[in-house]
Amino acid sequence: MSKVLISFKASTAADLLSSYLSSRGIQSEVVFSDNICEPESTEVSSGYQVAIVNERDLPAAITIVNDFIRNPNQAKFQDSAWEQGSISSHANAAENEASSSAKVLYEFKRTPFTFIVLALCSLVFIVSFLGYLPLMGALLEIRPLGELLQTHQWWRLVGPNFLHFSFMHIAFNLVWWWMLGRQLEISFGTSAIIIFFFIASLFANVSQLIVSGPNFGGLSGIVYALVGFVWWIGFLRPTWLISLPNNVIYFLLGWLIIGYFEILWVNMANEAHTFGLMSGCLMALIIHLGTPKKIVRWIKINHPVLRI
Repeated sequence: MSKVLISFKASTAADLLSSYLSSRGIQSEVVFSDNICEPESTEVSSGYQVAIVNERDLPAAITIVNDFIRNPNQAKFQDSAWEQGSISSHANAAENEASSSAKVLYEFKRTPFTFIVLALCSLVFIVSFLGYLPLMGALLEIRPLGELLQTHQWWRLVGPNFLHFSFMHIAFNLVWWWMLGRQLEISFGTSAIIIFFFIASLFANVSQLIVSGPNFGGLSGIVYALVGFVWWIGFLRPTWLISLPNNVIYFLLGWLIIGYFEILWVNMANEAHTFGLMSGCLMALIIHLGTPKKIVRWIKINHPVLRI
């Protein structure tokens, strides 16, 4: 009989912990529940429970959980999850008691804006692939700021985000958008991710427009803004359980730098990437400075209540 160790509101922390437990030979599972009582409250909410299969592993598991709570951003937790490829797969396994349609509906309710952006990018790409790329470009490409002041077509400031020119282009961007955008929307709310999206769009798209003109597209400026935000928040607020492994950050920063040498087979929107990254870092710093240092987040471990 499995024994629940700890409960989280977000799946990310549960995924990290479960992966590390498994890597230490402790068989574990992540189970989604919509009947979790928060400590010091009569309210019932949904969340992700990490459970071990064998109770004989309980002492070792509790030691690991306590270590995780003290510093969830330790490299050993991050590396274990990424090596096993479990960041994205455990969330689905966690909800295995619900039907597929119920899971999709639940995820949409939690992250509607992440879904909407993903759907719009996919729709625009399909229409473009069917031969209507010139039409999509005419509708969505950014225009000089002076022209926008006259036409008031302000959607063009975010329009390039939805234009993609190859399958690899859109696949790369949407994978990262889903992983990081979803994480931010769950943690900070839909209103916050919408504001983030528009601010990052202004930084990324306007900078690229000024340097090279309107002929560019892609969600990568927003992706780099998300990378910058998650990178800095993970460093500034490690207890928020929002982070990326260092090797992933190094890879993405290296990819950005390589783009400036123009040795790749594609033309990269370097300014959009750079200023997107800067905007994400800046927004993370603002959130950090504007938030009290002691934030209460509920965690329930082996029945006694711990607070971090």
